[in-house]
Amino acid sequence: MPIFGKSKIGDSCFIDSTALIGYPHGAELNLLKENPDKIEGCEIGNDSTIRPGAIYSTAKVGNGTRTGHNFLIRENTIIGDGCLIGTNVVIDNDCNIGDNCSFQTGAYIPTGTKIGNRVFLGPNASLTNDKSPLRTEYNPEPITIEDDATIGSNATLMPGITVGEGAFVAGGAVVTKDVPAWTLAKGCPAIFSELPESLKKPNRLG
Repeated sequence: MPIFGKSKIGDSCFIDSTALIGYPHGAELNLLKENPDKIEGCEIGNDSTIRPGAIYSTAKVGNGTRTGHNFLIRENTIIGDGCLIGTNVVIDNDCNIGDNCSFQTGAYIPTGTKIGNRVFLGPNASLTNDKSPLRTEYNPEPITIEDDATIGSNATLMPGITVGEGAFVAGGAVVTKDVPAWTLAKGCPAIFSELPESLKKPNRLG
């Protein structure tokens, strides 16, 4: 399997033979031929299952990480313990993700996103961080998702918003402003309503 630089792999891991571990980025690409041992590499925690995909150099994933196929975790991203990174999930650089999160097929997490513990992202959930891509100077406005929030399938979160603790974003919603804790957001653009009592509980993750 391609393992780059000083990557560290914990005990009792399964790493697919085609996974890219510690893939170099930026200036590190120049080290591939001349000084490959100087590539920082990534860190993978114990008891992890890494299927075909790529973890970039300087990324760190915690114990018990599980991935689907064709995932991507970019540089300087830190992911806690017990997380599921599903098939075709992309996590860009400089993200900080807590423990026991579950990101389903095709979810997209852009640069700078902060995600708490036990957060669920449904299939093709899309987070954004740029209100006017390619029309103005790039000035990302990262999203924050707090503990136990649920983001439904095909939901879109617009730049700079915070989804509060325990909030529930319905499938297909387009969220343009902060979602208060333990609130239901649905529709396009999303409107807020009281979360049903049956949903006022932490996510069953971890």
